[in-house]
Amino acid sequence: MRLVVAVLRPSQLEAVRQALAAVHVTRLTICDAQGYHASTDDHGLRGESGIVQESVMEIAVNDDFLERTVDTIRKAMLLGDDPSTDTAPDGSPRPSGRLFVLPIHDAVQLYRDVRGPEAI
Repeated sequence: MRLVVAVLRPSQLEAVRQALAAVHVTRLTICDAQGYHASTDDHGLRGESGIVQESVMEIAVNDDFLERTVDTIRKAMLLGDDPSTDTAPDGSPRPSGRLFVLPIHDAVQLYRDVRGPEAI
């Protein structure tokens, strides 16, 4: 069992959610968040920094759903990126967002008194 956490732009959220639904990943949690980003210029010098609005998507999956979930999120985030909002020093689009995969030691479904992979 794993917990997949995706931190993405709010504008990417719907595209990622629809892509996950297409591969039958529908149980998830979505939260609004604020991220702090320190920007750098072309020479690696620190420039302006600030707080940006982000969305966080959390998905608990069994091991047989892990790869399809991670691949789907990654592809949807890359396709849904707006290149005008963030570019690398060479002018090419810089993908945004982060994706984390964490182990889940146990899961409990309270209303059915079920534990483990079946609870996911």
